[in-house]
Amino acid sequence: MNTSLPPHVVADALWLLTARSRGGQHWVSNTDCAIDAIEIAGHSQPVSLLEHSHWQDSYVASPRSTWLRYARQEMLRQLSPGLAALGQLLSCAVFGPMSALLNASKLDQAAICSNHLISTNLYPEWSASAVQQATDGLLQKYPQRPLMMRNICPALHPALAQQLIHNGWQMLPSRMVYLCDPQEKTVWKHNHVKQDARLLANKQVEILPHEAIQIQDLPTLRQLFRQLFIDKHSCLNPDFSPAFFELCLETRFLELLALRWQGRLVGVIGLYSHPESGCITTPLIGYDTSLPQELGLYRRLMALLLHKAKEKQLKLHYSSGASQFKRARGGHPHLEYTAVYSQHLHTLSHQSTRLFASILQNCAPAILKRADHL
Repeated sequence: MNTSLPPHVVADALWLLTARSRGGQHWVSNTDCAIDAIEIAGHSQPVSLLEHSHWQDSYVASPRSTWLRYARQEMLRQLSPGLAALGQLLSCAVFGPMSALLNASKLDQAAICSNHLISTNLYPEWSASAVQQATDGLLQKYPQRPLMMRNICPALHPALAQQLIHNGWQMLPSRMVYLCDPQEKTVWKHNHVKQDARLLANKQVEILPHEAIQIQDLPTLRQLFRQLFIDKHSCLNPDFSPAFFELCLETRFLELLALRWQGRLVGVIGLYSHPESGCITTPLIGYDTSLPQELGLYRRLMALLLHKAKEKQLKLHYSSGASQFKRARGGHPHLEYTAVYSQHLHTLSHQSTRLFASILQNCAPAILKRADHL
């Protein structure tokens, strides 16, 4: 492999090479998908392929988990115990017809392009011809599958969104994300940002850079990640494998930073820097949820993310969730979409996709915007 390439390009290539031979499950334990590749603008891009969706499949590989399972979990989570039975009935009434449509559309068997099985895929500025060639190449390679691209945010990738629509892709709303430019002075005037900076400067909790993390630390870091992402939030979040943590340590696929308190590791964050898009995001974060909130572990980790974004002169993609927290730290809400192409499929699948898309386009934005203000 050409080691003169930028480190993140080498890391991406190693991720793809291994995933093609061992499957996506090698990197993400709860994704039973194959990984193929297609060339776009001179670079190989991963294509995830799911044959059968299981109830535990992460949303990073399963559209059913993205739009139905995760949403159903969140709806039931917010209900009081006394309303659990009613909630089950309502969820069947709401998600049953949507599930039937998704079955007919075959969206769960989509060929998902540029999918690294992380919460937020970032894209370079592909030209109009590159998008058209990618569409044609995908159609030729996967004639029986819908085509899909996750994480299309018009506020972040306006040209890409326009070119996909121009080439016949539909935009299906998927989530609300928060974008921030740390180079803007106004970001650092937020009271919460100032308070977090003071907390970060407090040496009660030590910051370990990537270089200080040892391979024997990785099981603890994975446990901290799972404690927050999987145990506290949802089993549908990507469950990164031990091999994935080793890949990050060895190649900086994600730059790892850790927190140490009283001699033990208590927090971790993985930074995904993508110079071609001008952005940085964090698909991996975790901390010891049993420790007192006064330690401010989550605040410290997110402050680290903001400071690293400024240091690297990259815009910050805060991803989704914790809306008020991220707004208070310079995050601006924007709708993110999944692009879907189904025109080549037989009538039932194509029409089912169009109806599924229409329902989401009419209902999801209002629901996501309402949740953003809760």
